Amino acid sequence: MRRPRALKSTGMNERDTAQTAAILRSIRENGLAGAVLIDAPFTQFVRVNLMMLKGLSQDSRLPGVFVSVDRPHQYIVHLLSMHQIRAENLVFIDAISRFSADSKVAEANVGFLDGPFHIDRLTSAFSEMKWANDGTALKDVRFALIDNLSALLTYNSFSAVESFLATFVRGFEPQGNVLIPLIIDSERSRPLYEVAKSLCAKEIGLRDLGASAPQAAVRSSGAWTAARPTRGV
Repeated sequence: MRRPRALKSTGMNERDTAQTAAILRSIRENGLAGAVLIDAPFTQFVRVNLMMLKGLSQDSRLPGVFVSVDRPHQYIVHLLSMHQIRAENLVFIDAISRFSADSKVAEANVGFLDGPFHIDRLTSAFSEMKWANDGTALKDVRFALIDNLSALLTYNSFSAVESFLATFVRGFEPQGNVLIPLIIDSERSRPLYEVAKSLCAKEIGLRDLGASAPQAAVRSSGAWTAARPTRGV
């Protein structure tokens, strides 16, 4: 039976698993902490989100926060379940469900915001957050991922998003052990890409995800290297 096109485009395969390992190996050079810029085509954002969640939450067993501003959290929870990626270490902050036709209830730790145009509420939501199951506080979070930073520009001015991004990244700096992947399409959202670039010590280029042998092009301190994919994570 042929799989639906929407799922086929976001599905993970052996190549994605190898790419995930390459990304994690590159990120670990910085100690799994701080902001890392990931340049990927916007059509591949869901795929990259899955790769990051698999590598960080499941494979590395790190507790983290996933903020959905583009699609309801139920969508990514469904994909995680479909690809057998465990989500018990994840907290979801959903800024879009209340303005979406998707009213399904997903089994996940989730908090809701009034909408993606309340960008100022997003940073305060982290300080107020408690995990639904075990009460783990923000100080225990090891990574924070937003599904589509560019989507914030649909609801907010560029200056508001720029200010939020700086607050978002620097707000985790005192903890010293939180990884913040910033996924942006440099060709589609160049000004936002430049802002994110100024906040990151490392950049990983994933513009060739559709290639037969993809590699992660890594820029750190002005030098580019290639992260070689492996057969497993």
